[in-house]
Amino acid sequence: MRLEDLDFAKLRAFQLVATHGTLAAAATQLGLTIPAVSAKLKRLDDVLGVPLFRRLPNGLTLTPAGERFLRDLTPLLQEAEQVMGRVQTQTDAHSQETGSISIAIGGDYTSFFVPRMHGFLAEFPRVEINMRVARTSDSLAALQAGRTDFCMGVYPRLPQGVAAKVVARTTMSLVTRADSPSTPGDWETMPPGRLIVAPRGTAVRQLLRKSPFMAGRTNNLECPTCQTAIELVALGTGPAIVHTLCVTGTGMRHLHATDLGEKHGLLQFVVAYRRGARRSSAAQAFFDHVTA
Repeated sequence: MRLEDLDFAKLRAFQLVATHGTLAAAATQLGLTIPAVSAKLKRLDDVLGVPLFRRLPNGLTLTPAGERFLRDLTPLLQEAEQVMGRVQTQTDAHSQETGSISIAIGGDYTSFFVPRMHGFLAEFPRVEINMRVARTSDSLAALQAGRTDFCMGVYPRLPQGVAAKVVARTTMSLVTRADSPSTPGDWETMPPGRLIVAPRGTAVRQLLRKSPFMAGRTNNLECPTCQTAIELVALGTGPAIVHTLCVTGTGMRHLHATDLGEKHGLLQFVVAYRRGARRSSAAQAFFDHVTA
């Protein structure tokens, strides 16, 4: 017998029949037909490998194995009902909670962090989310001043009083069109030409400042987000360097990406917060969702 062969529908049907002594009473409470309840009991017998009931002219009676099973099963079902009740109570409380959470996020990290907010938004529908796209320095200044609850992005240096939890780590990848004449082995010695890169002053450009990809290139196209850079590659504007974590989705059709590896640097996507700041239950839940 495997645990995954059992389900609560079979177990609940067994418990009700054992308690009431008839299929009809269990069928009424479960909203099923008598044959459907009987079939659940038959499948449960098959899974366990022993009969749980004796069928008598005036109803059903438990076998010794059935009596033991009911005795052991009853507290488990009671605990399951209590767990479900606690979850429902918590969900109801969350659905009524109000308040607001302020977030600052780097423009290149929205596609990574926004999907992680989905569960929170569903659980706390009345909590207002104030999200703005901001530069690193502005985001951290707002966080220090208490104008923002969380900052999400890449922050190589954190100011005093600010801590961060790492959510993901990423290398960089070189993206080209699939019909590019270059091959992966040639890309590190590509002749100078237009390269689509992150703007000056960003963590990515700091990471790549000594990279051979930047040598001799004076006509770089600075692009604020990885998604836009990938779209420009698809249009034939040139190759691009983007976060490896961003190399996903249908936008990569007809494109080729090569992970540059840790020798070209490693970036950390983090959620930054003020040390010691008190959080509401909604703010804590938000933090737990986006950092899970």
